[in-house]
Amino acid sequence: MIQYTKPSGYSRAIRQFSKATYGLLVGACCLFASIDTFAQSASKDSPQQQQLVPLKSFQGYYQLPNKVAFIAFEEQDNNLYATQLWDQKKRYQLVRKDDTHFESKNEGYAIEFLKDDSGDFSQTKILGRILCERVPFDPTKIASLTASQLKQLAGTYLKVNDNNFKIQIDPSSTGLTLTQLWDNKTISFTPRSEFFFLNDDGTFPLTFSVANGKVEQMQCFENDLWLKTDQ
Repeated sequence: MIQYTKPSGYSRAIRQFSKATYGLLVGACCLFASIDTFAQSASKDSPQQQQLVPLKSFQGYYQLPNKVAFIAFEEQDNNLYATQLWDQKKRYQLVRKDDTHFESKNEGYAIEFLKDDSGDFSQTKILGRILCERVPFDPTKIASLTASQLKQLAGTYLKVNDNNFKIQIDPSSTGLTLTQLWDNKTISFTPRSEFFFLNDDGTFPLTFSVANGKVEQMQCFENDLWLKTDQ
């Protein structure tokens, strides 16, 4: 007959220690498994692992609020560059900070690209405050327009809030001629698109606005508005 012997205090301590050790090992395994899962999840979500917007998506010409200055963005050798189309065409290499934020490499100028409601990149914000609009044309090249395209812009324009000032727009062999009717001064313009023109030295912009198929107003620089009359 096997006689049951009550475990000594030492045996009980060994068993309790073993159970505690086993519990710690199981807990540690669960902890490391959780950490590994979290690390894998964080790695997938990190900016370095995300699929970034291709640099080509930002390429193009962006117009500053004054309407006369432009910045060209282009991708070259997996880098994005910004070129001022004024000031001797100074060029900046950009360093990517995240998906849509960049800085100029040497100066630290901040640049952010913004999407429109259609999901297309249509604007860029320079230095956190200057909003530039993307344009579908190259402002450095003269566009070729038909006689009818130029004719639709011709007419008399009255200055908003001051009808004493009038401008006459007429087609010319190279684009448009603007005549200030208060002093008869004339300025020649060449087209860069159907509705955007620059004078000979590129310092005077004209932007025409169309509504319902008709030209309604002309804008000089940022805030100088002129309404087309039926004269």
